[in-house]
Amino acid sequence: MLAQQMNLMWAIIVRVLVSFSLVSCSDAAVDRKTTHARLVELIPIDVDSKRVERRNFGALTLLSAFQLTSKDKHFGGLSGLSVGRDGRLYAVSDHGYWLSASILLDPDGALKDLVDWRIAPILTTTKLPVSGRLRDAEALAQARDGSFLVAFEGLHRIWRYSPPPKTFESTPVSVQIPSAVTQAPSNGGIEALATLADGRLLIIAEELENPDGSVKAWVLDDGQFTELSYLPAKGFHVTDCAALINGDVLVLERRYVPFGILSARLTRVTAGSLRPGAKLAGKELLKLEQPLAVENFEGIAVQQTSNGTMIFIVSDDNYSSFQQTLLLQFLLPDSDS
Repeated sequence: MLAQQMNLMWAIIVRVLVSFSLVSCSDAAVDRKTTHARLVELIPIDVDSKRVERRNFGALTLLSAFQLTSKDKHFGGLSGLSVGRDGRLYAVSDHGYWLSASILLDPDGALKDLVDWRIAPILTTTKLPVSGRLRDAEALAQARDGSFLVAFEGLHRIWRYSPPPKTFESTPVSVQIPSAVTQAPSNGGIEALATLADGRLLIIAEELENPDGSVKAWVLDDGQFTELSYLPAKGFHVTDCAALINGDVLVLERRYVPFGILSARLTRVTAGSLRPGAKLAGKELLKLEQPLAVENFEGIAVQQTSNGTMIFIVSDDNYSSFQQTLLLQFLLPDSDS
């Protein structure tokens, strides 16, 4: 018991120190002022507090970095992210809520603000808010027809919701899932969804491991599942994925070790490797480790703009005062788009 208490104490200390470093960086680097009180505030942060002007991280270019805060009790726990065809940012949370906001970019394509926020409960087939084992939304993807697909843990499933602007008010239709997913641990089912460039759906599990350390994955095409697998880096777990317009897939991974130490990495899987039975192992584009601004990153979204391919990653704060909701925006170089 004493050892557990000591571990908890050290975890709290580390998280507090990390939180302080993220919001106490050089005032010369960014303007710390936020707009007047509103549903969600965006507070600029420095990803590298020792080199506040740094913009190159791995193969990506950092465009913006914010901590998101809100007094709304339903805000937080963001685990799935998507940029809709309407240009709005969409997210789903561990407690079963939709979140959405309009994206405002500056002339260089950097995120300037998120406005016109909406937070609403995800509905069940009986038009009631999801609750209990039904509420843990983990992944989000927009299908070719504009509808949104939401993957849930707890009671493993994928539900399809109407396209915007009726998404939040719509009731879901069940989408077929691989039978193996029903055998996954309660918190280890479908963790990542992506609608591929050709319309197929990529599904990646979190804890359905194969003997070689890879996790099970599937491609759903016209009602038929093709099984493959994805091999994360040692100690890392898949948390989300997103497709690029050329057919490649970005996969977000996270590693947690005792005392609250977090790492995240982003890999790229080529379209040509998405073959039946393939073991996918992406090329690393980005790795974030402390003392950089790293959190429990669980959501990724891609947006095509006149400035290029934008990548957003968001963290899940687990509704904890010792964690933060961070939103980072990167530019994928033209040669890699």
